[in-house]
This record gives sequence, C-alpha cells and structure tokens, in this order.
Amino acid sequence: MSNENNSFKLIRKLDRVHIRFDDGAEEKPVKLVWARPVSGAGQEISVVDQDKKEVVMIRHLDDLDPESRQIAEEELDQRYLMSRITRVVKTVASFGSRYWDVETTRGRQKFLMKDPSKNVIWVTDDRMVIRDTVGNRYEIESYSALDAKSKVEIERVI
Repeated sequence: MSNENNSFKLIRKLDRVHIRFDDGAEEKPVKLVWARPVSGAGQEISVVDQDKKEVVMIRHLDDLDPESRQIAEEELDQRYLMSRITRVVKTVASFGSRYWDVETTRGRQKFLMKDPSKNVIWVTDDRMVIRDTVGNRYEIESYSALDAKSKVEIERVI
C-alpha cells in the first residue's frame, strides 16, 4: 500500500502513535520501521499495525505533513537510537556471551551480546552495527579509525 493513494495523518495519543485516514476509517495504533537497512534512513518507512502487517508505505519523510513528519522522526529516532562506539575499553567472551565495556558518544556503557554471527552487522567493509541482548544498537563508524587496543578487544569477541 502506498501513501500516494491514501491521505492520512499520524497522531500521538498518550505514548502511542495512531494513523488516521482522511476517508474516515477508524484510527489504529501503529509503529514505524525503516523498510530498508539503517543506511537508507529518511526513505521508505513502513507503518505497521499491532500484528506487524503493513498499513501504509511512506516513500520519504518529506511526503508527510509537518506534524506527521515530526511524530515520525521522533518515533524513528527513539526506535533506532544508536550510540557510536569511540573506544573499546575491554571485552570478555565467556560461555557464549560477549561482555563489552565501551566509550560512546553518549558516555561509557557496558552491554552483553550473544551470537556475533547474528548481532554484528558489517554495513560496509569499515562500518559495523552491534546489537546487544536487549536490542540496543551500537555503531562503529570506522573500524580502521579505532585505536589498536580497541581492535584487539573487538577481535577477541567477534
């Protein structure tokens, strides 16, 4: 479904986002997700219902009215909040778990990761995204730009 054929607005009710179509259809709670990898930010946003079925596809954030766009940007920023790792202080691999102690753009953080084959995504040859056990994402913008100790620590756990 494309938003070109259906005029709608995103509205916020308490802490939930709802979609309201201009044709008078009932409002329903929705979530917004990037339809493309994070590298395609700003384009192709899927609006899904509680059953994770697509309600509408938004081709670009610019296609939304100002209020809906603000709600969409807030929701996507919250959903895809990503700290950038600037230095890896220490890592430990133990019984299938990987413990990370890192410095990020949001301060020092510690997190747990399992199964690197599923939770470490190389976006390019030099950029990676790491997902911890509770779904938080951490980005290493440039692996080659990290200090030597950070690289050694990463190699220990991936």
